[in-house]
Amino acid sequence: MTVSAGGGVPAVFDRYRSDGYTLFDLGQLNSGGAAPAAARNHYDEVLDSAGAVRPAWDELVAGYALRGDDRLQASAARLASAVSDEGVVYNQVDGTTTIPRPWLLDAVPLIVDGVEWAELEKAITQRSMLLDLILRDIYRDQKTINAGLIPPEMVFGHPGYVRKAARLEVAGPHALFLHALDLGRLSDGSFAVYGDRTQAPSGVGFAIADRRLISRTFPQLFQRCAPRPMATFAGTLRLALTDYAPPGVDDPTVAVFSPGSMSETFFDQAYLASVLGFPLVEGADLTVRDGAVYMRSLGKYKRVDVLLRRVDASFCDPLDLRTNSRLGVAGLVEAISRGNITVVNTLGSGVLENPALNAVLHKVAPMLIDEELALGSVPTYWAGDDSARSKIVSSLDSLVLTNFRTGEEFVGPATNSATRDVLRSRIDAEAWQWVGREVEAYSVAPSLTEAALPAQGRGTLRAAPVSVRAFSVAQGPTYAVMPGGLGSVLADGVVGASLASVAAKDIWVTNPDVGGHVSRRTELRGEPDDEVAIIARPASTGYSDIAAAASPRVLADMFWFGRYGERTESVTRLAKVARERYQDFQYRPWMSGTAAVPLFLHAVAEVTGTTGLLGTGETLLDDDSSLSSIEQVNTAIVKIAELTVNRYTQGTIAHSTERLVATARAVRDQMSTSTWMVLTPMERALEAMTRQIERARDDVGAGTGVFGDAALDLGPDLARTHEHILHGALALSGLQAESMVHDAAWLLMDLGRRIERVITLADLTRALFEYEHPLDMEQTLLESYLSATESSVIYRRRNRGLYRAEAVAELLMFDETNPRAMIYQLAKMHDDLTSLPEALRSAAAERAVEEMTAELRRCDPADLSSVDGYGKRADLVELTSTLRDRARALSDLLNRTRFAPPRTAQPIWGGQL
Repeated sequence: MTVSAGGGVPAVFDRYRSDGYTLFDLGQLNSGGAAPAAARNHYDEVLDSAGAVRPAWDELVAGYALRGDDRLQASAARLASAVSDEGVVYNQVDGTTTIPRPWLLDAVPLIVDGVEWAELEKAITQRSMLLDLILRDIYRDQKTINAGLIPPEMVFGHPGYVRKAARLEVAGPHALFLHALDLGRLSDGSFAVYGDRTQAPSGVGFAIADRRLISRTFPQLFQRCAPRPMATFAGTLRLALTDYAPPGVDDPTVAVFSPGSMSETFFDQAYLASVLGFPLVEGADLTVRDGAVYMRSLGKYKRVDVLLRRVDASFCDPLDLRTNSRLGVAGLVEAISRGNITVVNTLGSGVLENPALNAVLHKVAPMLIDEELALGSVPTYWAGDDSARSKIVSSLDSLVLTNFRTGEEFVGPATNSATRDVLRSRIDAEAWQWVGREVEAYSVAPSLTEAALPAQGRGTLRAAPVSVRAFSVAQGPTYAVMPGGLGSVLADGVVGASLASVAAKDIWVTNPDVGGHVSRRTELRGEPDDEVAIIARPASTGYSDIAAAASPRVLADMFWFGRYGERTESVTRLAKVARERYQDFQYRPWMSGTAAVPLFLHAVAEVTGTTGLLGTGETLLDDDSSLSSIEQVNTAIVKIAELTVNRYTQGTIAHSTERLVATARAVRDQMSTSTWMVLTPMERALEAMTRQIERARDDVGAGTGVFGDAALDLGPDLARTHEHILHGALALSGLQAESMVHDAAWLLMDLGRRIERVITLADLTRALFEYEHPLDMEQTLLESYLSATESSVIYRRRNRGLYRAEAVAELLMFDETNPRAMIYQLAKMHDDLTSLPEALRSAAAERAVEEMTAELRRCDPADLSSVDGYGKRADLVELTSTLRDRARALSDLLNRTRFAPPRTAQPIWGGQL
């Protein structure tokens, strides 16, 4: 089925056509005034003025018509699940806290006609060339300033201007290496630039990830529409980076310079680094020696020639720039000035992001490029000009106002009269800092995102305003433009006039040629990395050496990734066994061994360090350690539920899982996408259980009582949660063993897992068996102990009859064939340490493991099970305490020596800017 231009529109688009979307549906709620002249009809990306489907949208509209509303909703849900499974997130920064938020991706791509895009590419290239020349002129001859075309306040008053960058040379022909433009289509169908992103443009990684997810969710639609492949832009970017190496460097080392895993767009940075095949480095991974930049790698230093900068310029060097920065590299400016490293975008390029420049670009273009500006900006007024200031002051209720000095932005139609009065006084006092931009009615396109207005409905196509972030990269004497970009669904109402995004949108540029089918198949079949590897990787780039490089930061994160993975699994097992024991005895309190159940929960609290959450021995072991009432069982179930979902208490399942995911995100460029297919279901299970507990708490408030039906209802959900998390933890363990390269980082990750297992096993053994208990209690504790350590089956195969403390000690402490035994962990720890590269080996660490092994081998199972006159197993307590303490000391030793970050550089004058 094909819908031809001028033909009818399928029924699935009925709501889209009937939306009647106008920009000021919400915008005039506060002001109460009439909509300004800008509130005209939006350009419709799909339908022309006659209501017919535009030719570029034929295939997509036909495909959607075949699916209908129900299948579209199912596809949108599947896409959201795929985004979550891939671990695509945006870090929302709230003060000093960073909260990973799910990346929202619209299930409907935005189609752009290939012929129209070709013209837009030319205009983008021209604008990039113009901004590049302006950037060079600002930091060198300043002809545009001297000629009065660019007021000096626009340059020297903008925080993006870096004085230290004056006359810094760039190895390549362009000072502006990577350029991003936020575009919106106006009501007449023309594109206009809302803002230029030149500091450290983000979004390339997001755009490539979005394309990969959309093409896999809608493979048939993708093949029918055949958009131009986007991953080829990564190949162009990779080659361009190697071309910008300092003179005389034939085989450059390139790295992506990141502010860290807590930055808002860290996924974008890590994903792009992975696609490019370059290491992702932070300030702590780099050092400057003799005027050159080096990357710390396995105890050695590897020289870096090119940095793709994602750190704001002012934070790049605490010696020459912002002295309180903890993100930069001391001496980087000096290395750049010596020509020993190329940093792109060059320091100081952020000055081009000043929106006030949009008011003068049309005058600068004829002087610098001898052409009229092809891609203009939204109408912009700079308050430093008297006539423009009058326009701004008289039209505050219809402009978007920006103070480019402070970064403040106000959407005029959404402000009240009191706010506008304050703005007028501020503009009078500091006119040169203020810029006004017209509120535009950007084009609309179909979207499956939720509307801001409940009446719009959910899960059906609706008209939503859209924008595009386009990208260009320096390529030889000109620029190459990404065929597409990062699209956005804008917020409804006037908030969207400042390009406030509520969801991302894939951009499909139609391609009438047939030469791109190989690349399209590559995008469909697998990682975009495959395509980049084929088309972009030079014969010799030092790639193997770079891929193997691991800084102390990466090694530390991998070590803790192993520890938190094991901690998540072990705490979940303990909580699972405790819950099962309580549920076993909740209706049979007269059975033998019931007194051991609260004792086991007390041991769990001791091992996990959560006595403050679960309670101490006095509160858990009351009523002679017996289960005398159903209320006691319900209380315990609630405590175990808290142990599961409380993410603010160290030692809980939720806290351990949260830290596991955080460490994985910190080394995302080291992880395969399969990692997120494992971690995401674990997070979902915890979120679902958290909601269940919140509903139980609501019942308490309603008077039903959490010790009644609400507590009993937690049991089945808690069981499912524990199963989901255990499945994920076991899958992660298998993924680590079978799908990761066993390099130095893997060895340290495995070492972290073994250390954590030693600590947990030692603490659990001591907490349960420090004192001898009556036979029925001892039997229940031994059975629970074997279950929690995943050794029940092997014990039953080797032993018959009652559980015996001596036989259990033999299995869990000395059996070298039991992967859960203490001796097995020590042997693996020794193997990991001795297999490390020579630069990372530690004689002290190896000696510590050998001493732990010798300490264990000196003991006898019979000695460990024997008790003194006070009923205490003194030998067991001494052994487990020694092993636990030495394992912790080993972890501390590695943190001090192999994982220690460099000392923070401080300026000799001790001041801060």
